[in-house]
Amino acid sequence: MQEELLDLNRELTLDANSIAGLLQEIFGSEMTMVPAECASCGNQAEIGTLLAFIHAPGYVLRCSTCKQIVLRIVETPDSIIIDARGAAFMRIRRDRD
Repeated sequence: MQEELLDLNRELTLDANSIAGLLQEIFGSEMTMVPAECASCGNQAEIGTLLAFIHAPGYVLRCSTCKQIVLRIVETPDSIIIDARGAAFMRIRRDRD
């Protein structure tokens, strides 16, 4: 039974590139290449490498190293709710003219 559960979890796991459009809509720029640090284990990686679970009432992005939640995103009819307390930081570069 445990192996079946693990296989199901692998089937449902994508990477954060799968929600690239939503991330761009929220943050206003391409986010998959943005570096972030997991607040739990300190792993630093691009947001696109986070593990994405999208088959729920929202989106859950987990650290690819320790599997802790880094970002939660929920869309409602009138808002988007973001919980980013699992990210120690996200570094979004500014375009300079």
